[in-house]
This record gives sequence, C-alpha cells and structure tokens, in this order.
Amino acid sequence: MMRRFVLPTFFILLSLIAISLALPSGTELLSHTFEKRNNCQCSFAIADFNSGSVKGVVTFSQDETGCTEVAGIFSRGFNDTHASYGFKIVDECYRELFDLSSGLNITPDGCGGTNAFRHKFNINIDCNSNGFLTKVLHNDKRNCHSDNKLRKRLPNGAITTQNGQSSGYAGLTK
Repeated sequence: MMRRFVLPTFFILLSLIAISLALPSGTELLSHTFEKRNNCQCSFAIADFNSGSVKGVVTFSQDETGCTEVAGIFSRGFNDTHASYGFKIVDECYRELFDLSSGLNITPDGCGGTNAFRHKFNINIDCNSNGFLTKVLHNDKRNCHSDNKLRKRLPNGAITTQNGQSSGYAGLTK
C-alpha cells in the first residue's frame, strides 16, 4: 500500500521544488507582479495622401509600451527611381519633428508608386508630449502664418521628400 504513494509523493515534491526555484527570490519582482507594466493606451493614426502629386496611405499603430509601427504604400508620385525619398512628421509650419526616412527605407516600384514599407519606432503617437500628434515646437498661434491672426493650432502632419525637398503632404488624423 505504501508503494502506491511513493511515486506520486515524489512527483509532487519535485514539482513544488521546481516551482519555488522559478519564482523570484525576496522582493525582486513578486511585489510588482500586479502593477501595470505599460503606461500607454493602444492608439492608431493615419496619413492619407489623397491630393496633389503624391497618392498613398501611411498608418501609425501604437502599442501599450509606446512604440509605434509605421506602415504604408504609395501609388503615385515616385516616378524617379534614382531619387532619394524620405518621410517626415512635421508641425503646422512644416518644421521637422521626426525624420522617419532611414527606418522606413521608401523605395520606388518602377511604376510611379512605392514598395510597401514598415518599421517599428520607439516613438509614440500620443502617449506623452513628445508623440507624433502631441509634440509642439512652439505655442505661439501667430508663429508661421503670414496674416498674423490668432488661430487655433493645426494638427501635425506628414510629408514625403524627394532628394530632400518636400513632395507631398497629409494631415495626421486619429
């Protein structure tokens, strides 16, 4: 009768030892187990290039860690296969906030558009004041408009560049 319980008892004891070794010792992580690990909400934004010479769409998807996956494709406006193309986030005055060119590596497809591109950046959309939608270089509402009238600040936008020059613009919408 005793032999029936030896094997299950040995297995239970071995399991308890393995579990205790896997748990952190002292106050390492166990005290923080139930704390929220991430501070950002998942968020999504889009830049729809639907007017002018450049046509395409770029999406921005923020995860709970504040990193943003940027993906997109263009169907028109990239005819010069020898040109250097880029992508930047700009404020309402077209001042550069973020240059995403090197990470996205936008390449023409030979038919006037681009190959699909995608890259994950350690930049957020709206998690803090340094995000794609929230970063501000100025607070002056008369800063870049020629009529010098007070006006509501416009949202940040996205531009494509060809050989360093702006070639297309789209507003960022959430």
